[in-house]
Amino acid sequence: MPEINAVYDHKKYEQKWWDFWEKGGWFHAEPDSNKKPYTIIIPPPNVTDRLHMGHGLNNTIQDILIRWKRMHGYNCCWLPGTDHAGIATQMMVEKSLEKQGTSRKQVGRENFFQKCVEWRNENGGIIVEQLKRIGASCDWSREAYTMSDSLSRAVRKIFVDLYDAGLIYRGERLVNWCPALKTAISDDELESKEVDGSLWYYRYPIKGMEGQYVQIATTRPETMLGDTAVAVNPNDDRYQHLIGQTAIVPFANREIPIIADEYVKSEYGTGCVKITPAHDPNDFEIGKRHALPFINIMNVDATLNENTPAPFCGMDRFEARKAIIRALKDMDLFEKQESTRHAVPYSERGKVPIEPMLSKQWFVNMKALAKPAIDAAKDEKLCFYPDSYKKVYFHWLENIQDWCISRQLWWGHRIPIWHCSECSETSTGLEDPEACQHCGSVKISQDEDVLDTWFSSWLWPLSPFGWPDETEDLKYFYPSNVLVTGADIIFLWVARMVMVGLWTKKEIPFKDVYFNSIICDKDGRKFSKTLGNGIDPLKIIDQRGADAMRYTCVNQAPIGGRVKMSETDFENGSRFVNKLWNAGRFLYSKIDAKKGLLAFTASDLNLTQKWLLTELEECAVEVDTLLERYAINEAVEVVFQLAWRHFCDWGLECSKDAIDGDDEHQRQIAVSVLCYVFDGILRLCAPIMPFVTEELWQAMPKHPLLDKPESLVIAKFPSLLQVPKFKQEAQEWRSVMEFITGIRSVRNQAGVPLKDRVEVYVECGDGFASLLQTSDRWVKKLAGVSTLSAGSQVPRPQRCLVFVGKGYQAFVPVGQYLDFAKERVRLENEIKRVEKIVIGLTSKISNKNFVERAPTEVVKQTKEQLANMQAQLENLQRSLEALG
Repeated sequence: MPEINAVYDHKKYEQKWWDFWEKGGWFHAEPDSNKKPYTIIIPPPNVTDRLHMGHGLNNTIQDILIRWKRMHGYNCCWLPGTDHAGIATQMMVEKSLEKQGTSRKQVGRENFFQKCVEWRNENGGIIVEQLKRIGASCDWSREAYTMSDSLSRAVRKIFVDLYDAGLIYRGERLVNWCPALKTAISDDELESKEVDGSLWYYRYPIKGMEGQYVQIATTRPETMLGDTAVAVNPNDDRYQHLIGQTAIVPFANREIPIIADEYVKSEYGTGCVKITPAHDPNDFEIGKRHALPFINIMNVDATLNENTPAPFCGMDRFEARKAIIRALKDMDLFEKQESTRHAVPYSERGKVPIEPMLSKQWFVNMKALAKPAIDAAKDEKLCFYPDSYKKVYFHWLENIQDWCISRQLWWGHRIPIWHCSECSETSTGLEDPEACQHCGSVKISQDEDVLDTWFSSWLWPLSPFGWPDETEDLKYFYPSNVLVTGADIIFLWVARMVMVGLWTKKEIPFKDVYFNSIICDKDGRKFSKTLGNGIDPLKIIDQRGADAMRYTCVNQAPIGGRVKMSETDFENGSRFVNKLWNAGRFLYSKIDAKKGLLAFTASDLNLTQKWLLTELEECAVEVDTLLERYAINEAVEVVFQLAWRHFCDWGLECSKDAIDGDDEHQRQIAVSVLCYVFDGILRLCAPIMPFVTEELWQAMPKHPLLDKPESLVIAKFPSLLQVPKFKQEAQEWRSVMEFITGIRSVRNQAGVPLKDRVEVYVECGDGFASLLQTSDRWVKKLAGVSTLSAGSQVPRPQRCLVFVGKGYQAFVPVGQYLDFAKERVRLENEIKRVEKIVIGLTSKISNKNFVERAPTEVVKQTKEQLANMQAQLENLQRSLEALG
């Protein structure tokens, strides 16, 4: 037998087994008509990213699913890759140029683009290597990149197809504008911050109504210079007489209508709302409804432009805010200033408040693409886990806005549109045009903008497999089986992939969408760089190993929702890894190196061994069931209970007498059964904790009843093995375990020292008495019992504690250890407490409205809680009675 070190050192084994797996090629998949494919596409991290705990959780979940299916014999392809991160990469390179004393404008567009390529080649693979450290068993030979030639070709193809279909157009619409980066940005590049601000109140004169005004309240007074209306709620009695009148914008001397619109909330501010359609998304919609003028008052750097009067023209927006307030005070139009705390959208990369701004950009008309995506979810061809996200998906698609796909950057896929200076028409195509496709002029120039990074990422299920060509990879691996992602990109990425998949292939890109939990700190706050409250998974891996990191984050994270986590939680993962390691060390030390492991049959097995084999089989089936419905943390907990509670706490303890006894055959059988079950546990744990399980599995000699391929990566999952089942015997031993646990509980309650043994008298039928007689040696050893008497006529001793099980009452005399007067008071108080709970739950269940209106699961849980409390009450009453 190979020697197992006393302590598991993850640093010694992780790189060893990673190199072994890569050399074995078990992560690679090719189309194979004889095998069923199982495909997952990795949510491509930004090429600029470093691993954070969100990546750790998300990719561990994917790896568990892939490793599990691989062990079930599927041809698994987990496709990895990165996107080019337009803004983030450009910022990195611009900072590098700044340190060199130059800028992108000085080096020119072509040279700058090349420097971005060089930066990516030097720095862009960091997160890939970090993902490998957590054990991500991707098909790394297929690593994709959104700016590669093949994927860029796919981007060009979808752009041209949508443009030719009339679904891509150029128009002037409201966008999220970052004044620092001087580009439009997407919603996912925004960060909402709660800030201390002010609500300013001031007045607009009403034309033809001397001395009368409308009072406005706003957090952005500088945008008043772009106001084109004042709106009130049509049902607000205070302002009925003003609807249809005209207000005058100070400084601009612009006459604007007072309109009625139900969007206005009468209780907010003054009930009169300034409408600036070119600088507010809600005002934009009101402007369209009422055919208002749209006046853009901002330059790209958020200074006020020529549409604003002197002296404000040219001022920074925040400088102008102060100047406007001063001017309003000078004109006696200022009313008051109130402090307020409100949410302000910031540019995540630019670190400044964004400016909603009217801008000429390229858009995709999303309405036509949305309907098939809605139908796919309604027809349940596309399923969500948890299902509640389906409502969110529907709401967004049913109210979808056109997608701004242009960015004012130099890094990215340049928009394949050429403008003609002769006829002002545009040309496009799969190849760069040499002349205008409308008038034939050669005076054409390519659009300056690049495409939103998401415009390449939405093709992720398609382009890495060769689309637009109908490749063998695409035919075999598309659609994928499940997308594992965060709920924050359900709109930006998930829904768009569904839309483009249906548009191009008439088929959804994945069957299931699993939304992993959001990891928060112990105070429930999302991890963020600003708060500095994140957990570095690489630090955890360095300290405790990848297996401990993987186990902990998945075990704590239910499907969807939020989970609170701190660095100390990863001690749980370390403990489990060490528990497995120590169990393996103990077990392997008992294997006879010359004889190896013995094959066993049913006739060789005792009650506990039959139970343990049944637990393995039932656990494997349950894990399969849970993973099929993506209850991953529940599956992990089931595996933990089998390994720690059933195998280590009970299986090993019950086998020690046989292992250390004089009967050589029984010793070999005991070791063989334990190794068989431990092998199954390692297979169950392998998708969760691949490194420690591979080391332990390789160290174990081949069991004569099991397969032993080259790696645990490709070993069969236990549910595929012919594990013997002994359901009746297993149930009998569970009754004995419950009985032993009851004795332990009584001992603990009475404060019986560990060295002392107790007497136990059991009032029961012949069947349970016979079972206890069979299990006598285990009961006495594991529960510290000296005398065990069982039957229908056993005496009831005085001054004892009682516990009740199915078909029996057990009495344990503990008079010498327990103050019965105090115990009687404690029990009486506890009975009163539990009685109140039972009365409350009974009343709840008797309430017809509750039963009919509450969710089925809530009613079920309430009934189970009532049954549990009633059983507790019965036990307490019997315990009080037994005190005598």
